[in-house]
Amino acid sequence: MKTASLLAACLLLGAPMTAHAIPNPAAVFCLKMSGKPVIARLPDGGAIGLCRLPNNGIVEEWTLFRMFGGKVPAPRDNPFR
Repeated sequence: MKTASLLAACLLLGAPMTAHAIPNPAAVFCLKMSGKPVIARLPDGGAIGLCRLPNNGIVEEWTLFRMFGGKVPAPRDNPFR
């Protein structure tokens, strides 16, 4: 039993691992709102994610996501149309 466990551990450790990137939900929501995600650099070297909307409005991505609870509003309920 110990031999099988040791063999399994060696096989797992020797197997190449693939990293998978998880998309930013706020950036994905920006795209669903027909916007374009933009990364703005701050003077202190940091960055902030913005969403440029079709009406040329710019909103911070997570603020936009939270405004609508992550759900695309009906056209009549969308203040950015």
